[in-house]
Amino acid sequence: EIHFRHLSSTMKFSMLAIAAAALTAGVNGFAGTQMPAARTFAVRQSTMLKATEVETDKMAALATAANEARGLAMDSIAAAHSGHMGLPLGAAEIGASLYGSQMTYNAKDPQWMNRDRFILSAGHGSMFLYSWLNLAGFDLPMEEVKNFRQHHSMTPGHPEFPNSEHNTPGIECTTGPLGQGVANAVGFAVSEKMAAAKYNTEDHTIFDHHIYALAGDGCFQEGVSAEAAAFAAHEKLDNLIIFYDANEVTL
Repeated sequence: EIHFRHLSSTMKFSMLAIAAAALTAGVNGFAGTQMPAARTFAVRQSTMLKATEVETDKMAALATAANEARGLAMDSIAAAHSGHMGLPLGAAEIGASLYGSQMTYNAKDPQWMNRDRFILSAGHGSMFLYSWLNLAGFDLPMEEVKNFRQHHSMTPGHPEFPNSEHNTPGIECTTGPLGQGVANAVGFAVSEKMAAAKYNTEDHTIFDHHIYALAGDGCFQEGVSAEAAAFAAHEKLDNLIIFYDANEVTL
């Protein structure tokens, strides 16, 4: 069974929700003082209401971010007169949840070794990833987002691992051949398990990150994804989460 970790990230749009959560935690600090029973109940009730408000604010912020990502994708693809619109639009909430709530990472230090990894196996939907890297504060400026699919830009048609041609932070591996990203994600999950077994101790946990991947119908029509999935199941890789963008379309 896989349990998602609820960790705050460095996303700009989530700062309000995080600050509100901190204020709520401050209210909780009164629990240890001596209070009349009625007043204690009132404080706890107030805390529960504030927590609900914080969660509502957070969900609203994530929904707003999802729409922002959709807008970036639509504008960039329209400007390039080329690209795949479906995945960035349909999976926007997945990106909001991952980059705004579930994943732990440092946009200012994209090589931090215990970061959660995200792999876009359905690489044709690359504007999904570029939109979220920009919104999350990675060094991917808006000008480069506007240059989607242009020669020598940081936003090529398919995500490419940093190299002499493209140096885009936050890209964990090159994807595009359908299904290959699923296999890459399994490999990343194995490497985390191996590193944890070698370097973690009872007193110090150095490696405990998760691998997230987003795959589409085409990815699972390729044999490599089935073989990789079978290996992952056999090795019980509980640090691997793969999202299936099932739109029942084959182009």
